[in-house]
Amino acid sequence: MISKKHQCLFVHIPKAAGQSIERVFLNENNLTWEDRAPLLLRKNIDRNKGPERLAHLTAEEYLKYGYISEQDFGSYFKFTFVRNPWSRLVSEYNYRGYNARFSFETFLTKKLPKKDSYNDRYRHILPQSDFIYCSETGKNLVDFIGKFENLQSDFDTVCKKLGIINSDLPHTNKPKKANPVKSFLNMFLGGKKETQKKHYTEYYSEATISIVEEMYSQDIETFNYRFER
Repeated sequence: MISKKHQCLFVHIPKAAGQSIERVFLNENNLTWEDRAPLLLRKNIDRNKGPERLAHLTAEEYLKYGYISEQDFGSYFKFTFVRNPWSRLVSEYNYRGYNARFSFETFLTKKLPKKDSYNDRYRHILPQSDFIYCSETGKNLVDFIGKFENLQSDFDTVCKKLGIINSDLPHTNKPKKANPVKSFLNMFLGGKKETQKKHYTEYYSEATISIVEEMYSQDIETFNYRFER
């Protein structure tokens, strides 16, 4: 997201409250969600110009694909938010409605999307470090990294920097609701009941904890995350 009014660039890492943050900037720019394209929040049909949804460009890609000039990239305030990788994958699992179709372990071991930088579902599981650091030099390309776990207080810091008075974040992009028909059929046919909202740690076994630890080792080390015990 680019807001020329605020001279800022937001690197939206999926499942880290990005849409809630974007809605604050839409309000600031007197735009609605339906008219969000001026903030570069639109779909992209050209594989040679970034991902399916431009909201999920990495910091590096904003420059690479010419969505911002080098001069503006250098002067704009660039920020992002990261999230505990174990929690983030559970959020993705529930958001897609997979909890009504297969277990979390099946999601991690058999149903993760194949690598495709254009595909939105793959973008949703891309390591968070890939959104922030230069692929060649490893340089941090943003000015501020907030945490989902400190969402409102860290976003208040961003808003103070940008002169935004109303920094209250709405809760948007909630997980898809469980389908009652599918739930009934699952139980009738001996399948698993759809998972209700619970703490992310309850989804994991020792094996799946290790899978995520391996997938996101750089994120875990860089952003100082751990699996809560």
